[in-house]
Amino acid sequence: MIPLLLVAFGTLAPAQSRGSYFYENSLLRSKLNPAFAPKTNYASFFGVGSFSADIVSNVGLKDFLFPEGDANHLFLSDAVPTDEFLSDLPASDPYVQERLESDLCGFGMKMGEKGYATLSLSLVESGNLVLTNDLLRFVKAGNSAVQSPFQGGSMGMAGYAALSAGYSHDLSSLLEGLRAGARVKLLLGLAAGRFTIDQLGMSFSPEQVSAMIHGTGSLSGLEYDADKGLSLSSPSICGLGAAIDLGASYWLPIDGPGVLNGIEFSASVCDLGSVSFNKNVTSLTLDHQFSFSGVTDFSEDIQSGFEQAINDLMDFTRLESSWGEPFSYGLPASIHVGATAHLWQDKANAGLLYYHTLGHSNLMFACGASPLKWLNVGVNWTFLGPAGRLGFFAEFIPSKYIGLFFGMERASLYSNSRHIPVRNFTENFSFGVNVLFGN
Repeated sequence: MIPLLLVAFGTLAPAQSRGSYFYENSLLRSKLNPAFAPKTNYASFFGVGSFSADIVSNVGLKDFLFPEGDANHLFLSDAVPTDEFLSDLPASDPYVQERLESDLCGFGMKMGEKGYATLSLSLVESGNLVLTNDLLRFVKAGNSAVQSPFQGGSMGMAGYAALSAGYSHDLSSLLEGLRAGARVKLLLGLAAGRFTIDQLGMSFSPEQVSAMIHGTGSLSGLEYDADKGLSLSSPSICGLGAAIDLGASYWLPIDGPGVLNGIEFSASVCDLGSVSFNKNVTSLTLDHQFSFSGVTDFSEDIQSGFEQAINDLMDFTRLESSWGEPFSYGLPASIHVGATAHLWQDKANAGLLYYHTLGHSNLMFACGASPLKWLNVGVNWTFLGPAGRLGFFAEFIPSKYIGLFFGMERASLYSNSRHIPVRNFTENFSFGVNVLFGN
């Protein structure tokens, strides 16, 4: 389900690079806080806009691949002790979450001396996958490691179009250095899906093998076929919703000579809202039992007994579909709280950013430089969150013509003895082009 939308939107994706948060003239940071206003006008178009992907997890290959000398063993191997594998599992259930966003078209421009307005049409996709620790314990150690039945995990995704209008205004007439902004969004649901395995039980003995499974889910804008699996329906609007972004910033001036020009404090909350999917809705149910006790009476038809057991096993994971009821998808809201010290007439900066995104908290330290008015460069380190990440950011932003940016954060810089990235699957990558105009 998640890979399906990754393919659909992976060729699309202005982007959200958190490294841009600390540069006053950056085009990108208004995505993270609607109070921020770029210093020039811009436009973005599909095909020459930008690409961004944000992936977060609390597990990596280090949790499933174990080195021994020159070899690497999968966790299921007998060479990996059960206690070693189980002790390396995270306290919370292993998860992977991702988010993609693309502006099909958009622009930003100054409104008078104190205002800045933005308008954009975007495609957004987000998804998550959770595998419970109980499931992994059972796969590795069997019935002795977990009490049956147990939860197996869940997965979900949603894709929607967002028509967004934002405005930022200088409120220095009330308090010198204060600025506030907001962005409202009309959300058009395109596709969504969710599924949870809430009961899973298996037992093995010399006399009998038995299993049971139960799960429920919903689809909208997606089709399910027992033989072909999931596929996208004909493109259509399957739901409606709304969301809002709110933000504020305050520049604390520093008088007198010195390297410190001022400190900028800022805070925002984005994507407060949800989408209600009420068209082309399908309900999914998984409710099966399987039992095989072998063949003890050789006078019976042995072949038909085995064939029946194989057919029951093949039907064990077959989903039943029916007309469904409307359901809602709550957007994964994000929070940003930052402090930036502007140094040497704004030619350098150092900042600290707390951000809560995709359901998890992070803390980033960054330092950067703007040696020229049209160039931003910097590095950052996220030292609190699902994984430590090293990142960098670069932006070429003249007052006219073409602006370029590139940014990334990676946790997979760490490798094992075989040069295989083993840290958590936690990445952020963005690049793109914008058309600039005005003074």
